[in-house]
Amino acid sequence: MAGVAEYIKESYIELTEKVTWPTWKELQSSAVLVLVAAMIIAMVIFGMDQIIGYVLKQFYTSLA
Repeated sequence: MAGVAEYIKESYIELTEKVTWPTWKELQSSAVLVLVAAMIIAMVIFGMDQIIGYVLKQFYTSLA
């Protein structure tokens, strides 16, 4: 049990004294970057889905 207590103590010290936390401005900037990247990826996937759907529709109508 002493090992668990020591682990928790060391973890707390590392999180409070050794970790460099981002500033509020850096955090906002990163959040905006992630949001923009997610939107771009979503639009690319949507476009690919639309193109593949169109191609398959043309293919299946040509078979009939």
